[in-house]
Amino acid sequence: MKTYNHMNIQKKFFKLLSDQKLKYLLTGSYNALIGYLLFVLVFYYFSSTVNHYLLLGISHLIGTVHNFFSYGTFVFKLKSKPSKFRSYLKFNLVYIFTFILNVILFSLLTKTMNWNLYLSQALIVFLLAIIGYILNKYYSFK
Repeated sequence: MKTYNHMNIQKKFFKLLSDQKLKYLLTGSYNALIGYLLFVLVFYYFSSTVNHYLLLGISHLIGTVHNFFSYGTFVFKLKSKPSKFRSYLKFNLVYIFTFILNVILFSLLTKTMNWNLYLSQALIVFLLAIIGYILNKYYSFK
């Protein structure tokens, strides 16, 4: 009886891991963590000498390329070059939109409300992850 239950649990586990929503959530969490750590690293070393918006742009650009490949590889399994190219263009439109939103929110929180820049960006990353999921699922990788 134990073998049957063990195999049943194992099948359910592998079925759960193959669910696209869960893969997106896990990959998105990983991407958000990498993006935030990249932001912290860039700001820690360069914020005293380089414009904050330029640093946001650099962090965003590196994060966008990384995120496209991780979503395309682990979540949506893009294989053909034309579909990768189309998806990459759409993905970049989504990320341009989220970047603009990031800059607006970052300015509002750090300049207008005087919030800590690291706390502000952590909150923004969480919000943008939700928005990005919706836009990527129904636009970029549809």
